[in-house]
Amino acid sequence: MSAAPFSVPAPAARTIAAPVPRWVCMVLVLLHAAGLLYQLQQHHYLFPDSDRYLAEAANITRHGEFYASPLTEPIRAQEYTIRTPAYPLLLAALGTPQGYVVWMLLAQNLLSLLNLAAVARLAARYTPPRWGWWLALVVTFPAQLIYANVLMSEMLLQTAVVGLCSSGFAFWQTRRWPQLAGVAAWATAAMLIKPVFYPFCLVVLLAGLYAAWQQRRVALAAVAAVPLVLALLYQGWNWQRTGYFHFSSIAEINLLRYNVRGALRKAEGPEVAERVVLGIIRAAENQLGFAAQQRYIKEQSLAVLREHPVAYGVLHAQGMANFFLDPGRFDVVHFLAVPEPPGQGLLARFNAEGYAAIWHFLRTAPVGLLALLLAVAVANLVRLGAFLAFLTSSAAPRTLRITAGALVFYVAFLTGPLGAARFAVPVFPLLLLAVPFALDRCKSLRLR
Repeated sequence: MSAAPFSVPAPAARTIAAPVPRWVCMVLVLLHAAGLLYQLQQHHYLFPDSDRYLAEAANITRHGEFYASPLTEPIRAQEYTIRTPAYPLLLAALGTPQGYVVWMLLAQNLLSLLNLAAVARLAARYTPPRWGWWLALVVTFPAQLIYANVLMSEMLLQTAVVGLCSSGFAFWQTRRWPQLAGVAAWATAAMLIKPVFYPFCLVVLLAGLYAAWQQRRVALAAVAAVPLVLALLYQGWNWQRTGYFHFSSIAEINLLRYNVRGALRKAEGPEVAERVVLGIIRAAENQLGFAAQQRYIKEQSLAVLREHPVAYGVLHAQGMANFFLDPGRFDVVHFLAVPEPPGQGLLARFNAEGYAAIWHFLRTAPVGLLALLLAVAVANLVRLGAFLAFLTSSAAPRTLRITAGALVFYVAFLTGPLGAARFAVPVFPLLLLAVPFALDRCKSLRLR
């Protein structure tokens, strides 16, 4: 593995080694320090999904068990694999809950700063960064600061994604195995942080096989196969513990409770959706063993989706649009503890009611919250436009555009109907990477 995973070899073509200005660094540090101090005072570092990470960290520390619920409750096989082990293991390594909160939040803020600096320096190798614009598009994405200051794994995954992009770009520049080893290491880390990167081991394998065929070097194929081998070993461990050969039980949960429910809501209405989902759950509970239950859920869910391909296609496309455009109402409300009336979240209501749910929210939400979300939504449009412009920019190396574009659209596609600001956090630095190139292209078009 290369000694500096974020480093990229100096390109042979145009280079502009512009350092990140001190005032930009100072603003970023102050923003993160303010977010950290706010959290240490307000203690809003637990999000709805944090409990399983904390429970698994506690079980690792006290019992050596990778299990995401209290062991005093009835054992459910899905809790062994509903969370991948990297983040709970890191929490456990930091000590007791009273100790690891401060250290984990501090580490996540440092990772956030490192990730932003890495993409800023990478972009500055090829084009003038226009730091004012770049910084404005950082500030108008509050999810970056929020997830640096809550006990969730998004910031750790973001670091792995930046490492993947940098190592992937370095490999295509050099075609050497140490850079490919960096790709394999970051890909393995990413899938052990979040299961969304489990299928990515096949992407790494295919890239390695292609490079091995081009250069007639079997060693490249062997290095690229490492993430897949480790994924299979991890699934074997899960099979030993649960009787089901799988990577994470969250796959079947999302398939049924989000994909199937969302598609049925669009096609046949919320009442039918709830009745079908509940029927599948009850029938699955009558199957003998966890493996049979999970297979039944998967088979029935896919059957429903095959019956409603158009509804699911629309749902998936909406989710991908939300991935890029969602201003992060959920994140802001939970982080700032903004009081809300009881009921379904906006995403669930949107899937059930469509854009009417957004109109209802706009009429009833606090003015200050609306102003913030509107600013973020506009910035999201700018970031998306900049990223699309970057993908066709001649100022950016082709291999960098392919690497960054593949990672961003991979995550957007795999997230699907769940698309929201939270799930865009891991690839947010790659969207920022595009900004200087897009501005450079706009300037070139104006000069013409």
